[in-house]
Amino acid sequence: MTTKIQASWDKNAEEWNRIIISNAIPSRQFTNKAIVETLSGLNAFRILDCGCGEGWLTRKLTAMGKEAVGIDSTKKLISEAQKKGNESYYHMSYEDIIDGKSIPESPYDATVFNFCLYQEKGMTSLFTKTKEHMRTKSYIIVQTLHPAFIMQNGKGYRSQWFTDSWKGLPGNFHEGHSWFARTFEDWTKVFAESNLNILEVKEIVNTNHQPLSMIYVAQ
Repeated sequence: MTTKIQASWDKNAEEWNRIIISNAIPSRQFTNKAIVETLSGLNAFRILDCGCGEGWLTRKLTAMGKEAVGIDSTKKLISEAQKKGNESYYHMSYEDIIDGKSIPESPYDATVFNFCLYQEKGMTSLFTKTKEHMRTKSYIIVQTLHPAFIMQNGKGYRSQWFTDSWKGLPGNFHEGHSWFARTFEDWTKVFAESNLNILEVKEIVNTNHQPLSMIYVAQ
């Protein structure tokens, strides 16, 4: 994660926490349900919530009877997570993982990245290094914005940077960071280059059948 992305999260962490508490993002009623159902259906007991934020998914996994641990690079969000739940939460960045730092309480049966992958480069290294802290036949699960988002925003269908991650969301956010949107093909390449086989792909839509997100389950 770049320093600009981290700076944006540091600045907006409290507002993000407020928005999550108030359930102010309508699409989350669909995307939250989808990722929870996906994880509950896997043969995975110990799960790492990588980029856990304020920990809502980590707590949900615990309530489902799983053992869950959360890590995040934003100290304010980790602090909130520690206040809200009894799970283990650690301040750790993607760069820490890529550099070979040990992930606490490993090994895991699954690692989930839920709407927390913003970078263009380093994805293969991140997935490969994460796998080193996981058991054999473990899973990597990614939920990200549906590639249709690119065309919905008037852009040509190719992987590209978008300038403001907070645009369109409720809340008083400042200095939004850029994020990299990928096509279906380029997501497939990321998994292939990480020596991961895609086992399942889910397209999450709202009640009007408008695409919201993609969930990839890989092994």
